Amino acid sequence: MDYPSIHGQDISSFDLTSTHRLPTISAAQALEDLGTDPQRFLPTNIEALDQVLNDVIGESSSTLPRPGGLQKGQVIEIWGPPGSGKTSLGTQLAANVLRQGEKVVWVDGFHPVSSRRLHDMITSVSTSLTADQLDNFVHFQAPTLAHLIGLICKPTANAIPNNTSLVVIDTLSSLVNYAFPKNSETRQAQKGPGPSARRLQVLQFLISTLQKLSATRDICIVILSQCATRMQFEHGATLIPAINAGTWEQGIATRLVLFRDWIMENNTVHDVHFVGIQKLNGKMTPGGLSQVFAFHVQSDGLVGMGLDKSQASLPLSPTSRHKRKLGQTDFEVADSEGEDYGWEDDDELEMPSMPPQWQGSEDILLGQAEDDDGQTEDGSEHQPGHLEETTLRLGSDLAGDEGNGCS
Repeated sequence: MDYPSIHGQDISSFDLTSTHRLPTISAAQALEDLGTDPQRFLPTNIEALDQVLNDVIGESSSTLPRPGGLQKGQVIEIWGPPGSGKTSLGTQLAANVLRQGEKVVWVDGFHPVSSRRLHDMITSVSTSLTADQLDNFVHFQAPTLAHLIGLICKPTANAIPNNTSLVVIDTLSSLVNYAFPKNSETRQAQKGPGPSARRLQVLQFLISTLQKLSATRDICIVILSQCATRMQFEHGATLIPAINAGTWEQGIATRLVLFRDWIMENNTVHDVHFVGIQKLNGKMTPGGLSQVFAFHVQSDGLVGMGLDKSQASLPLSPTSRHKRKLGQTDFEVADSEGEDYGWEDDDELEMPSMPPQWQGSEDILLGQAEDDDGQTEDGSEHQPGHLEETTLRLGSDLAGDEGNGCS
């Protein structure tokens, strides 16, 4: 009896009918399938933004509709000032994922949001969600950065369950700033790395952990972050992300910025939300901001709106006004001469007299005034270092008086 009759056909041998052991497709076909798979993208309900976020392929030749939105397997940061719509955008993403029957994990940072409020926001965004779909929403509260790291470093089955497509981490920047405040630097020599070095180490470990989690589990991790102010030369105060370390920015695949502005529509000024793309799929945008899209935050979710790009921006004032000189105004600078500040002559009698050791020493403490020819008021020439030597002698005299019992 031979080997095949006993053990059967060896699947690792090459005597198979097919010339290839694994099915292969072309790279163009694989890229086409990746860019047209709707399961790979999480829509934001802003159609123009979703189409730009899908830059995997260009204009597809497929007859299927081109999906769009945030891609799975990436770490995405959405930052902006308070009231710009970060929580509304995160809620819209969560509602869209729940509608597809997948699970969402929401982690609150320094400012927790009640579970009831989150459920109400999600149900108001998508009224067609069933009870089973709402059960796929998992909510955690991480009061400190250590709690967050312990939650995502080695996630359990209950922390990040299977079939999870979206993880939203709210106000992560507040947790980092609370754990490593910037005013904790001390001038004393410390053993080991300082607070700034430890902050960078924690940020590097945190972003690498999030990258591994998103890649291995095929999850879209969205970080909602606050903003900070930085003074820049010739630009003044500029808003930047609250977490702006280089190691952190390298791990962010896509970065969106949210802000609010005013536009003129039908001769009426309206307040509109805007979202801009600063980084897309690992590629930085030249100039810091590429395209900007407008949207409204309504009770039933986000609604994109079109803008007339030919319309000029609204100026802050109708005409530019230059600062006037002081002589052109009626403003008068207060002068000490001839001004009555409410100081009465009798008030000087109520002031306590100076101690004996300080009487006659005002010129030594404050310095002696010099004339134009370099002489002092008593007529003697001023010598360099005279003030310092006199002050030192005064200190030694006072020390001697204290030793003699003078008070």
